Amino acid sequence: MIGAKTRLLRNPALSQLGAEVEQHLEAWFHSSDPMGVAELIDQTSLSLLEAAYSKVGGCEGTVWLADQEEQFLVAVANSGSDASSLVGFKQPVGSGIISMVYAQQQPYCENDIQASEGHDDTLDRKIAKHTTAMIAVPFYFSFKLRGVLSCVQLQESGNSQDGFNSTHVEHLVRVSNIVERLIDGRLLSSTLGLSDVG
Repeated sequence: MIGAKTRLLRNPALSQLGAEVEQHLEAWFHSSDPMGVAELIDQTSLSLLEAAYSKVGGCEGTVWLADQEEQFLVAVANSGSDASSLVGFKQPVGSGIISMVYAQQQPYCENDIQASEGHDDTLDRKIAKHTTAMIAVPFYFSFKLRGVLSCVQLQESGNSQDGFNSTHVEHLVRVSNIVERLIDGRLLSSTLGLSDVG
């Protein structure tokens, strides 16, 4: 919610510019593939996400971004030891839990992932590991849903924590909101040429 003092910063003369900026950014997203869009997620944001995955007891986390046609969610960043195998993996929209989170735009937590009917084990088979628990939350920036953040526990990791809880989900959502603001700040600064000043 925007406070009264913040509303005073609004300049009516810039209202039309705001709409033009939004259209400009959307055109850029439509012409960019997920790996290109991923460059917006700087090292500070990745560090915040990695700290969040660790804080909630996850073995690793993945940033998934939708492609231009919203047919796939593409793994563009991963904090685990199998990152080189995972990055670039395409999960079809309509298959698996992360796709469900993307479609419903609601966080999800599952502590018995193997028993979940919605679980797609294609990625597990690819890296020869078994996901036991997962948090997945919608990932927004630049005025709309862009993908999903997922955090998992793996059977092979020997993680002492058994599953996730609602506090863990809330923490990942809060960090996602912070990263959204960081990306939006960079986007607006770049689009308006503010990052070139000085």
